[in-house]
Amino acid sequence: MTVVMGKINVYLPDDLESEVRESGIGVSGVCQEALRQAVDRVVGARVGDGERARFTPRLTAIVEHRRTLGRPVEAHDLVCGIIKHGENLGARLLTSMGIELPEPDPTAGGEGTGELTAGARGLLAAAAKVAIDLRHNYVGTEHVVIAAAEGGDPLHADMYAALGVTPRLLRQQLERFLANPWTTETVEPEVDPAVIDRIERELHRLADEVNRLKGDEPGPERPR
Repeated sequence: MTVVMGKINVYLPDDLESEVRESGIGVSGVCQEALRQAVDRVVGARVGDGERARFTPRLTAIVEHRRTLGRPVEAHDLVCGIIKHGENLGARLLTSMGIELPEPDPTAGGEGTGELTAGARGLLAAAAKVAIDLRHNYVGTEHVVIAAAEGGDPLHADMYAALGVTPRLLRQQLERFLANPWTTETVEPEVDPAVIDRIERELHRLADEVNRLKGDEPGPERPR
């Protein structure tokens, strides 16, 4: 049987390229195995298989908790679960940028089984890609928060953008936490004037729409 082989270019830093050539390592086989593992993690995350995707126990617990609410689980439900739980690295990233979180609520829930929607599955897959990009061999709440800010959850992405919480800052702060878990250093959000202008225009549009609707609606009858 003939196996059709595709081609993907792999670029290496000069020093690493020299070391690879000197070592005599078979690049193709190593890359194939690494890519197979990475693809398996992303696919596992997309279907909600936390074991294949290497979810941390905390992220697994939060995902499963949201699934017990008895309704379809959206992408923003996962982020809200991380925020409401409070005691996780994803939530800590947000508080380090001045975002106030509600009181931790790790146990409240309901009964039933909730299916992960396409949006929720996409967010988990995006989180797995963030983890791979950062060379982490696990997927945690911090990766979900970063993936949400990068557009994996449009609702929270817009909110973070308005607050100046960018994916770049989240990644930088995560590196600080991993280097020194006890650091109390905070990050100054980067507020983009263009985002503020866009939100202001949207608020004006909504205000005009409300005023228009009020004008079109008949008022209460006056007593005769």
